[in-house]
Amino acid sequence: MSPVPSTTRQWILDHHPQKDEKPSQFFKLVENPLPGPEELADKNAVIIKPLLLSNDPSQRTWVGAEGSYITVKLGQVMKSWGVGKVVESYKDGFKNGDLVWGMMEWNEYMLFEDPETHYPPGLSKLTEEQARDPGGFIALRLTGLTAYYGLLKCGEATSNDQTIVVSTAAGGTGAMVVQIAKHVLKIPNVIGIAGSEEKMSLIKSLGCDIALNYKSPTFEADLGAATPKGIDLYFDNVGGAMLDMMLRRMRTRGRIVACGAIGSYDNDNSNASVYVKELRRIIMSGVRIQGLNVTHHAADFPNGLRELEGWLREGKVKTLTTVFETGFEGVPVGMERLLSGRNTGKLLTKIVTGGRSVL
Repeated sequence: MSPVPSTTRQWILDHHPQKDEKPSQFFKLVENPLPGPEELADKNAVIIKPLLLSNDPSQRTWVGAEGSYITVKLGQVMKSWGVGKVVESYKDGFKNGDLVWGMMEWNEYMLFEDPETHYPPGLSKLTEEQARDPGGFIALRLTGLTAYYGLLKCGEATSNDQTIVVSTAAGGTGAMVVQIAKHVLKIPNVIGIAGSEEKMSLIKSLGCDIALNYKSPTFEADLGAATPKGIDLYFDNVGGAMLDMMLRRMRTRGRIVACGAIGSYDNDNSNASVYVKELRRIIMSGVRIQGLNVTHHAADFPNGLRELEGWLREGKVKTLTTVFETGFEGVPVGMERLLSGRNTGKLLTKIVTGGRSVL
């Protein structure tokens, strides 16, 4: 194992994103010192080399001026859930070479001290089985749990529902929602929305009865034809004009899960297209919109994971990942690829050094 260097490169938030800016423009690459062995021992700390980082739409809100449930402040190192490798340990229970899971930072080498000083807290070792597929491990814990709690707890979906519509159905969360709706709940009419023929073919293979292309000039008419009796449940990852369109198709007392609003993350408040205009439909039809922040269900995560892992073993669901390999200099490009829709399933950034990956 190569020795730990005395410094590490880091991607910090240089300024809050402006409209149409790419992540490589609002993050800045800097270099800072790492503590030496004596200081590490005093801190009871470990040095981790991040290897596989999760790219999530919510990260775009973490760096916004308005803040979020996780906030990266100006000058702070960007964060990602992910998997890393312990390269220097002075902490009981961790040894060099362990693969670990937790909140990583966009560092070449990351200092992890007392969990009380690290948010979100916690660092766990991967088992041998988990280490064989770290990408699937991440996907099940992030997009898998988001789909599970969004669909079943917030949306209260049941086998009695007739029609469910899922936006960004080829993404990590949407793809899992489709599979649970079709193969677990056996809902007869699962409609997925995507933006290309390739993605439409994918979501059909996952269980969609109908796949619609939101880029089609006949999209709204196609949606109407696909939902002649209306929509029982809409799983929303987009917001804005798409949400308005769905509100016009909702059945009386239908439910909407507000999971994301990726259509508005790159717009300022002056853009009228990001606002919902069909609020009267909520009143007239008694539609319920339930916001989803999956961390609100954290106490129940072990139960959710057990159920997801059971469905995985039974072949009812599977994890889908797209892995973007890059040197450390290209880490922000992973976020760019996510926000531009250049992925299917869960998008992960694998950091390679010298053209080689440890994973």
